[in-house]
Amino acid sequence: MEIVDVAVVGGGPAGSSAAREAAERGLSVILFDHAHPRRKACGGGLPVKGIEWMDAPDESIECEMSSISFTYNKTKLKIPVNKGKLIRRDDWDFYLFNRAKEAGAGHIIERVKSLELVDDIWLINGKYKSKYIIGADGVNGFTRKHFMERIPREHLFAAAGYYLSIKPDENDVEFIVGALPGEEGYLWVFPKSDHYNIGYCYNSGTPGMREALDELLAERWPGEFVRNGKWKLKETGEVVDCKKFGSVIPSYNDPKLFDEPVSGKNWVLCGDAAGHVNPIHGEGLNHCALGGRLAAKAVSKGDPTLFEQYWRSHYSRDMYRAANTKHKIYRPFFMKIGFALGRTPALFGMLADLTRGDYKGKATTNFWFKLPLALIQALFGFKHKEIKALN
Repeated sequence: MEIVDVAVVGGGPAGSSAAREAAERGLSVILFDHAHPRRKACGGGLPVKGIEWMDAPDESIECEMSSISFTYNKTKLKIPVNKGKLIRRDDWDFYLFNRAKEAGAGHIIERVKSLELVDDIWLINGKYKSKYIIGADGVNGFTRKHFMERIPREHLFAAAGYYLSIKPDENDVEFIVGALPGEEGYLWVFPKSDHYNIGYCYNSGTPGMREALDELLAERWPGEFVRNGKWKLKETGEVVDCKKFGSVIPSYNDPKLFDEPVSGKNWVLCGDAAGHVNPIHGEGLNHCALGGRLAAKAVSKGDPTLFEQYWRSHYSRDMYRAANTKHKIYRPFFMKIGFALGRTPALFGMLADLTRGDYKGKATTNFWFKLPLALIQALFGFKHKEIKALN
């Protein structure tokens, strides 16, 4: 039986990116995935930050973001953007998957159910052999549970929602916080080419998540469910598709979890399997795509543990900072103060540049420098000119 250099488990963005990178680096690769093509339960937003190195062809792009909004109670901070994209996850995932095969990765249409190390060679499902394993089969998938402890529920986000078949009138990506006061998470409204993707993202087990989403649905598009997966609009009587989706994603509530190695002598985890998702907002597509490539780079050097050095140099700062900040940022007091300051002329421009990924300089230093003026402006009700029209 042939022994390949690396077996990649999971053909999502992390696994496909890893398989392609490994093949392009001259390694022999087999990619295990039993479910392509598929529609992933996901908002499908490619983040503004880092989008320049994310491979997304025009055919997988549903629309370009025109703005990103943050809503709290009656305050909406709407920020124009010019780089964000909204994708169809089934098209994008399948594109990345095919790119890996085009690069030379072999495809095994099987779910990996067993891994055994025999004389420093991995025996997979009792019949395939590989020198290295790259695990990219998602949160608490087989490889995560084989090489590490599963991620406990208290460090997971529950993400679920509806595909609502109403054509959006603008490409504004909206995050709504404070719908469940004191709870860590948010509701979202993502426009797509011919429907809305609306959902919630909260700590797993948070009470009232589905109810808060249904309240938003009825508020924005008044109507009622008439049968499973169908929403009847009150104004017109039209019945539209409103299909459920759901998943869980990592959201570390303790930054120390990022200290744990996600690699060993002949294995490495990446993407959701490694827990590499921003704990504040649950965004992980950029870390999946980049993390997969970095994992393959480490394997190509003959030392998967180099991945620890690679990922930490690229995005660990964001992860640790988010884990440290998460418990503070969702507090009602912080939300109220943050939105009051964020709409002032002193700080709105800085917030907009940070959201767009265009900010240059030291954000923390400049924030403290501008804070006194922002406090005065907030006290007297001054708002940035782009905010006045919204409230």
